[in-house]
Amino acid sequence: MQMGENKVKLLLSTGGLLVITIAMTLLVLTAGFFAGINVSKWQFPLSFLLTAVVYFYAGKSYYQTVSIYFQSLLSGIIVIAVSMIIAVNFYDVSYDGQSYHMEEIYQLKNGWNPTRELLPPSVNMALYINHYSKGVEIPQSALYSLTNRIETGKATNFILLAAAFCLTLSLLLNFSILSTSKSVLLSFLSVLNPVAVNQLFSTYVDGQIAILLLCFFVTAIWVIRDASYFNLLLLASIVIITANIKFTGLVYIVLFAVAFLAWLLFVNYNKVIFQKAFYAILISGFVAVFVVGYNPYVKNTISFHHPFYPLMGENKVDIMGHNLPSGFEGRNGVSKFFISLFAHTDNVMVGNQKQIELKVPFTFNKNDIVSSYAIDTRIAGFGALFSGIMLLSVLLLVLLLKKTGSQWKTMKSGIYALGIIILSVILLPESWWARYVPQLWYFPLIILLMTELYIKEKIKFLKILMYLCLLVNVSFTLLVFRYNFAMTRLIDTQMQQMKETGQTISVQWNSAEANRIRFQENQIRYTSRDLEKAPNTEKIICSEASFVMPSGPADLQKPTQK
Repeated sequence: MQMGENKVKLLLSTGGLLVITIAMTLLVLTAGFFAGINVSKWQFPLSFLLTAVVYFYAGKSYYQTVSIYFQSLLSGIIVIAVSMIIAVNFYDVSYDGQSYHMEEIYQLKNGWNPTRELLPPSVNMALYINHYSKGVEIPQSALYSLTNRIETGKATNFILLAAAFCLTLSLLLNFSILSTSKSVLLSFLSVLNPVAVNQLFSTYVDGQIAILLLCFFVTAIWVIRDASYFNLLLLASIVIITANIKFTGLVYIVLFAVAFLAWLLFVNYNKVIFQKAFYAILISGFVAVFVVGYNPYVKNTISFHHPFYPLMGENKVDIMGHNLPSGFEGRNGVSKFFISLFAHTDNVMVGNQKQIELKVPFTFNKNDIVSSYAIDTRIAGFGALFSGIMLLSVLLLVLLLKKTGSQWKTMKSGIYALGIIILSVILLPESWWARYVPQLWYFPLIILLMTELYIKEKIKFLKILMYLCLLVNVSFTLLVFRYNFAMTRLIDTQMQQMKETGQTISVQWNSAEANRIRFQENQIRYTSRDLEKAPNTEKIICSEASFVMPSGPADLQKPTQK
């Protein structure tokens, strides 16, 4: 029994340390920005040390033994180190990553202070870099500064994924109802959210919203069970990070936090727990918006009269027009959602000549599999079997309610969580795009967990079928590892070939100007010029950038320094 308790404590401590470290990095760097201190090598190590000190005092009554404390610290260090090693060895092959996320990380690492200045229009996609949330890119710039390799920043994706797994597993083991193997399986299925997995090797930010909303669910339950300083600090850290990932992150965390407080106040009232949770959320919410989120939320409101500029407010920009799949024009949000849910998985959008194809649930073709591991698949983005999984989950829920009968109130917490997820999806007009509503992945998983908790032997076949469908669906998504490995090897070969020429490479970056950082890191000389009419142009693998391989001395030019 003692060993089981220690395992739960170690998992919760490790997961909490990792999340709090990211939040602490945000706070340390933001404080530095206000003080005129730029991103430097010492800030991430300092953030981890501060987290360790805070944990020593805040979690003292929880971990009790020094052994658990040092084991969790060592586990955290190992996770961070392994995450950095993985991240630095894979290229970000995403469009948004190469167009502005990597550019933002580069600018932050090289002296840009977002609280004091805006980047000039000459910087690629400066409008979005200046005015979008920066909660992902700021910690990533701190990691980048440690290695001078920009791909290192992606390590935060793996760090938070590991944290979410530890937190989820700690909670399921603490229930003492599920077997260890089933708890591990459910934890893996929870963190292997297709949106999060597909973005692991990129600087896209939606995957972190998916993971942190899961962390919020888990931590909220931990707070109800034990409103310790450590759990409250973890809850506050999740609020601070999530609110600053992107604009929808702020919307979601406000909704989830208000729903949690409403639960504590009206359904499961406990004055002490409610007060502690209320103040933790209130203080962290203030810090999230007015301190860490000073840019963009405060600056956008002052300058453009809306915190979500440039997507809302004066002179707002339409980013959905060119992203909308053909056939969605004029349809309402509900219609688009269900069409996307029950269609073949594909990246249909204006201009690529593709059309949405509806399908029978549980069926799939080759294109479903290939599109399952794309970074931002627009149609049926949760995977080839998700429509069938949703139908199965609804059937399981109906059977659950029927079999529990008048005792349905025992499941009220699960039903409440399902309601919050549905509400969060309804509130977003573009819920057809999986990466905008990554929390939908948890809908069937919550129902599956409810069946495990409240019905032991009955409906066993449906539960097994649900597990199989989830595993197959996730297996398609996990092909992203093979894809990114293959693309990285191709890019490495391409970079090596350019470097071996010993000459200056003529490049047209187009939207992927951040690729110049890879040239610099590989010590490849380059000059930026218009190659629209140049012969023998080649594309950089998985990029909008093109180049001309020099054929002789005539091609030598002085590289452009930027």
